[in-house]
Amino acid sequence: MTTPSRSIHIPMMAFALGCLVGWPIAASAQAVQPQDVLEDDTVTYPSTTKCQSHGHQGQPCHPASAVAKGWVPPALILDAEPPATETLGQALRSAYETAPTLQAQRYLLRASGEDYALALSELRPTSELQVTGTYQKTVPGRVTQATRFFAPSPIITSNTLAASAIVTQPLFTGGKAAADRDAASAEIRAGREQLRGTEGDVLLQVVTAYADVRRDTTVLRLYSANVRQLQATLNEVSARREAGELTRTDIAQAETQLQSAQASYNSAVQQLEQDRATYTALVGHDPGVLAPTPPLPNMPGSVGEALDFAQQQNPDMGQAIELERESRAKIASAKALGNPTVALTGTATLTGGAAPFYLYNQDQVFSGQAVLTIPLTNGGKVGATVAQAEDRNAADRLGIETARRQMVDAIINAWNAIATTQRNIAVTTSERASARVFDEGTFQEYRLGLRSTFDVLYAHSTLLNAEVALVSARHDLYVAEATLLRHIGLLEERALQTGAGLYDPETGLAHAEARGATPLDGVVLALDKIARPAPTQPPLEQPPLGADAPVMVVPPVTFPMVDQVHYSPIVPIPGTVGTPIADRSLSRP
Repeated sequence: MTTPSRSIHIPMMAFALGCLVGWPIAASAQAVQPQDVLEDDTVTYPSTTKCQSHGHQGQPCHPASAVAKGWVPPALILDAEPPATETLGQALRSAYETAPTLQAQRYLLRASGEDYALALSELRPTSELQVTGTYQKTVPGRVTQATRFFAPSPIITSNTLAASAIVTQPLFTGGKAAADRDAASAEIRAGREQLRGTEGDVLLQVVTAYADVRRDTTVLRLYSANVRQLQATLNEVSARREAGELTRTDIAQAETQLQSAQASYNSAVQQLEQDRATYTALVGHDPGVLAPTPPLPNMPGSVGEALDFAQQQNPDMGQAIELERESRAKIASAKALGNPTVALTGTATLTGGAAPFYLYNQDQVFSGQAVLTIPLTNGGKVGATVAQAEDRNAADRLGIETARRQMVDAIINAWNAIATTQRNIAVTTSERASARVFDEGTFQEYRLGLRSTFDVLYAHSTLLNAEVALVSARHDLYVAEATLLRHIGLLEERALQTGAGLYDPETGLAHAEARGATPLDGVVLALDKIARPAPTQPPLEQPPLGADAPVMVVPPVTFPMVDQVHYSPIVPIPGTVGTPIADRSLSRP
C-alpha cells in the first residue's frame, strides 16, 4: 500500500518572513515520499486542493472541519479597563508642587532677587561703630627720669578709650548703582524665563511619562488578549489534530506563535514597569490607574501662528533676550567706575580715659564731611572691565539668534511630527479595520477548509500589529502636541489649568526690595541717575580671521593596514599614583 502524497505547510520561518515584508507567504510543497512524512501524520490531503480566497492561489488548505463547525473563532477582545485613580491634571499639579527641579529653580530665582537688593544697598546709608581701647606702659630711660625728679614711680602707664559712630550716605556713584539695578532687574527677568522653561520641561516630561504609561497599559492589554486568542486557536488546532484533521506542523505553528506572544507580553510588562518608575520619579507617587489623556488647550492653527506666538512667549528666547539686557547694563556699570562719586559722612567720636571711666571727662567730637572722589588713574582696570563687558554682551546678542534658531527648529520638527502622526493615525485606523475583516474572514474560511493554520496565525499577527501601531501613533501625536506647546511657551500650569495656586515670584522680590529701605531712597535714586552712562551696544564685529585663502587642511592619506593589539599598556602619569608602604609587621629572612 502506497502512501498518498501530502501537502506540507511552510514552517514558522516563512511566517516570520511574511510578517516582515507585510504579506503572507505560503506555497504548495511538492509531494513527499513516505519516509518524509511524520510518523503520526495519518490524514491524507489531496495535493490538488487550492485556496481560492483573497488571491492566495496555489496555497494548500485543509478540508472543512467537523470539529470547528460549532466553534466560535476567538476575537481580540481587551480586558475591561479599571476605574481611573488619577488624571493628567492631577499629575501635572503634583509635579508642579513637588518636583525638586522646579523647587530648586525657584530658590535660584529668589537668590537673583537679592542681587537687586544688593544694587539698592549701594545708595542706602551705612553706619558703623568703632571702639578702640588702648593700654600703654612706658619704662623711661635716664633722660626721661632726669626730668621726673618727684615722680613716685619711674614707670609710666596710661589707658584710653575711643568710640566713633560713622554714618555714610552715598549721593552719587557715577551711575554705577543705577546700572547695577538695571542689570539686576534684567537678571531677575531672565531667571523668571528660565523658571518658565524649566517648568515647561518638567511638565513635558510628565505628559510624556503619562502618555507612555497609558500606551504601555493598552499595549499590555492587547498582548494579553493576543495570548488568549492564540491559546484558543491552539486549543482548536489541537482538537482538530485529535480528530485526525491536522498535522503536528499545524500544532507547532500555533505553539510557536503562542510562545512568541507570551515573550512579547513579558517585554510589555517590563516596559510598563520602567515607564511607571519614570512617572513616579517625576510626579512623586505611583501612577495607579491613569485616566485617558484630555485634549491639550491652546493649540495653534498653523505653523506661522505658532512661530509668531513663540516670538513673544518662548521662554528660552525670552531668557536670551534678558541676558543680553543684563550684560548691556553691565557695560554702563563698568564705564561708571571711572566717574566721580559724592558721599556724605557724619562722625561722632568719644575719647578719654578707659579706667576709671567718667563720661564728663570724655572728649566729644562731632564732624560732617562731603567727600568728592575723582578717579585719575587706575592702571587700565576700567578699560579692561568695559572691554570685557562689551565682549560678553556681544556673545549674549549672538545667543539670542542661537535661541531663535533652536526655537524655530524645535517648532517645525514638532509641527511636522504632528502632521506625520495625524496621517499615520488615519492610515492605521483604516489598516485596523481591514485587519479585523481579514482576521474574521480568515477564521470563517479556515472553518470551511479554505485557509491554513499559517493563514490564521498571520491574520492574528496582522490585527495585533495594526492595533499596536494605532496606539503608538496616538501616543506620538499627543507627545508631539505637548512638545509644540512647550516651545511655544504655553506648556505651563497657568495655561493648562484654572483654579490652581501658582508660584508668585513678585513676593520674594518685594521682600528683597523692602529690606533696608529708608525714606531717602527715592531722592537718592533720582540723583544717581543724573549723568549716568547710557547702556549702549558696541558694533557686533567678529574677531579677525586670517587673511590667507582657505586651503585643504590635511591632504588625504591612505591609512595603512595595522595589526591587532592584544595588550593594554598602562603607564601612570608621574605623581598621580602612590607607592605602597611595606608592612613592617611581617617577618622577613
